[in-house]
Amino acid sequence: MEIKNISPKMKPAYPVVKMNGNVYIGGFGTITQYDDSEGMINKLIELMDGTNTVKDITEVMLASYPSLTEAIVEEAILDINNDGFLEDTNFVGSEVLSEYELNRYHRNINFFSTYSSLGMNKYEIQAKICNAKVCLIGLGGLGSHIAYDLAGLGVGQIKAIEFDTVDLSNLNRQILYNYEDIGKQKAKLAEERIKAFNPEIKFETVELKISSSEDVYNEIKDFDYVILVADRPKTLLARWVNEAIVKAGVPLLTAGLEAQRAMHYTVIPGVTGCIECWMNSVENKDPVSFAILEERRRLNLTGDNTAIVPLVSTITGFICAELVRLITGIRKSTSTGKLISIDFDTMTTNIAEEWEKQPGCEMCSKITDEIGV
Repeated sequence: MEIKNISPKMKPAYPVVKMNGNVYIGGFGTITQYDDSEGMINKLIELMDGTNTVKDITEVMLASYPSLTEAIVEEAILDINNDGFLEDTNFVGSEVLSEYELNRYHRNINFFSTYSSLGMNKYEIQAKICNAKVCLIGLGGLGSHIAYDLAGLGVGQIKAIEFDTVDLSNLNRQILYNYEDIGKQKAKLAEERIKAFNPEIKFETVELKISSSEDVYNEIKDFDYVILVADRPKTLLARWVNEAIVKAGVPLLTAGLEAQRAMHYTVIPGVTGCIECWMNSVENKDPVSFAILEERRRLNLTGDNTAIVPLVSTITGFICAELVRLITGIRKSTSTGKLISIDFDTMTTNIAEEWEKQPGCEMCSKITDEIGV
C-alpha cells in the first residue's frame, strides 16, 4: 500500500502513555506496548495528528533521528496501523454521506472508526448500511426490537411482514406497541412508529400471513438480507423461508427463544448448508435429539409463549450485530452454519449445533444446481 500522501491520525479512543522507556496504547480491554528507549515512537505518534502526510512525517523523523531510514519509518507507521490505532484524515464524510446521515449516525461512525484503518474509510462502512435492503419477517417480540435497531443503524430500506394484531400479552416485550393499540394491526402501527423514529429511511410493511415459499420469495427477491423472527406456523414457515432464500440467493438470519435460552443462526445460500441440511445433519448425527425436537414440534412445545424481555433484547442485539458484520465486513460472521445458544442462567454462549452443506440435500442442492449457484 502506497502511504506517502496519506495523513495518518491516532484514533482518539485510544489513550497513549509513555512510561519507563515504553509507549503504551490502551485498547478496549487490551494494552499494546512499544519499546521506545530513544523516544522515536513517541515522536512518531505526536506527528501523526492528521495534519501531516506520511512524507512530511518521514522528513521530520529522519532529521530528528539520522539512524532511521524512510523504509523504517513507514514500517513503524504500518505496524501501528495494523495494531488498529490509525485512521486517514483524507477521508471526507460529506463525500460519502448526507449531512443528515453524518449527524444521525455520528455515534455509529465513531464506533466504525475503531475498525477503520489507513485503507478503510469509516464513512463508507456506514454507507454500506445506508445502502442495505433488509426484509424482516415478523413484528412480534423480536421483530419489534429489531425494527427499531435496523432504523437506528440506518439500514436504508426495510420491509416488514406481519399479519397479526396487538394483544395485551404482547406488551411485556413488544416495544413497538402501546396499551391503547390492543386489537390494532401491528403492521400499520409499526410503519407509523418507525417512520416517526427515522423519517429518512424507506420503511414499508406488508400485511400478509405467509402460506407458501412463493409468498416469501415474492417479498424477498429484491432484498439483500432476510431476518426471520416470526413464529407461526413454526416448522412450515422455516421450510418456506428456507426454500425461498435458497432460490433467491439471499442470506438469512434467524433467531428465537426456547424458554430459558435464546438462539440464532445464519444461512448463506451457496456457502453454508441450508435449514434442511441442518435438520438432516442432526437426524444423522444425533437421532435422539432429533426425535425430541420432532416431538416438541408435534406437541407445539416450542417455547414461543415463554418470553422475558431481557432475553429478547439480548438475542436481538446478537442478530443485529451479526447483520452489521455481514453488511460491512468489518469482522467475520460468527453464526454461519451454526446455531448459537445463549443461556439465561449464566448468559454464556455456545455452539449448540453446527452443520455443513449436504451434497444430497433435496432443497439447496437441487435449487442451487437449477439456478447455477
